[in-house]
Amino acid sequence: MFLYVFAVLPVDELFELVSLLGAIGDRAAEASPPSGGWGEVEEGECGYYEVEWESSPPPGDVHGLDSHTAVVEFEGVSVIVATGALVGRCSAFVPGLSASWLGVRLNFKGGGDLLAGSRLYYKSRFLERVFDADFDLEAARDEVRYHVEEALARAWDGGGVLLLDGPVFRALDVLKRGGVYAFLYSEIYKRRYELFGGRRVVGVVKRVDQSSYLAKCVGVGSDDEVAARRLLEGRPGFVGPVVVKWGDLAKYMYYVGVPSAKGIRVLRAEAFDPSLAREAASWLGSLADSSGVPVPISAADRLARRLNAAAVKLLYSASPVEPTYRGLEAVLAAVREL
Repeated sequence: MFLYVFAVLPVDELFELVSLLGAIGDRAAEASPPSGGWGEVEEGECGYYEVEWESSPPPGDVHGLDSHTAVVEFEGVSVIVATGALVGRCSAFVPGLSASWLGVRLNFKGGGDLLAGSRLYYKSRFLERVFDADFDLEAARDEVRYHVEEALARAWDGGGVLLLDGPVFRALDVLKRGGVYAFLYSEIYKRRYELFGGRRVVGVVKRVDQSSYLAKCVGVGSDDEVAARRLLEGRPGFVGPVVVKWGDLAKYMYYVGVPSAKGIRVLRAEAFDPSLAREAASWLGSLADSSGVPVPISAADRLARRLNAAAVKLLYSASPVEPTYRGLEAVLAAVREL
């Protein structure tokens, strides 16, 4: 089914990339050092907070947006495959929209001349630097992913509510440290605010056990999942707000106890508008599927993952060179997804 989708969607960039893999491997002279990701700065404000067990019906026009990325390693290059889906009354997919969904990070210095003029995402549009061994892989991956999400968000007509899988922005510690990557993420987040601000966009975060904004604010629990469960007494409801600020940006967050098979699952709803964040917290649970995830998010997630898996499998099949062992692991993971 999904291979048929790729038969009708444009994948010219993929074949353009395939034609370059051999040349990139020949040019590779040195391996780049491993680069780690960045954690979030766990600093939130909550001068007051409320615990509510009320609920309200959801609006009738809810969309879901999600993206998925995979990195396939070949000799001398990390290929970033970024796909995404917008579901609801408005629907769109990447690949499909006009977006650069294949990123290329060269694992040696220089080599940008190999990619000049291609439609591949090989150069930061904010730093004007080629993605090479001196460019952090995680930062390159994020820039490509946010580009795909932006293309999908622009395909939404602004009607109803858009549920975005993930935060509206992340308060990464790299922002606090400063430097070129702080500038990169600041520019990305400014663009997201320009796109989302004033529109009914709600970020939905599923892995709240990996943050401690709420726990530090209220002095309860080791992480936000524990804190929310304790405050909600294991019942569906919501608690908040917690406010996270970075520069001129501020987001308002509520923790929502969503009914699940064995009690509640905790999600985080966040928005640039405090009233929208609270409103979404009151109805988010009524959209949950059996796993506790809002249906529009779940549908967009499945499509984004299947599209990504199909793209990775097609990349492997068309490539004239073998991926590295790590690259092969990504291919096998994609095969299991289909």
